[in-house]
Amino acid sequence: MVTPLTLTLDQLPDSTVVHAAGDIDASNCAELAEAIFEGRQRGNPLILDFSAVTFLDSSGLHVLLNAHDGAAHGKHNFSLAAPHPRVTRLLQITGVLHHLQVHASVEQARTAAATRGQHMVGS
Repeated sequence: MVTPLTLTLDQLPDSTVVHAAGDIDASNCAELAEAIFEGRQRGNPLILDFSAVTFLDSSGLHVLLNAHDGAAHGKHNFSLAAPHPRVTRLLQITGVLHHLQVHASVEQARTAAATRGQHMVGS
């Protein structure tokens, strides 16, 4: 049974958090890409909260890689927070886990983003 995808954006003082819940597949990955785009428009570090994402297929993985590519090219700070164990396993098997900034919680991702921001200012 497919769990419908829900996405919410929270604007925090130091970051934008996209909370995703449900299954991400070819039928709805465009919605995730749009939420990431909208979150990036806000100018803060972007954190994807995947704690309630129970399934991710290759199309969703592609969206994550595109988000990572944007961050790697200096466009935006991007991290993934609290991925479900099934999602983490997919990221491990595909080798994507080593390329993403993954944190155990949204709070840890926010702290890491703030620390990176301080290093960039001090550089």
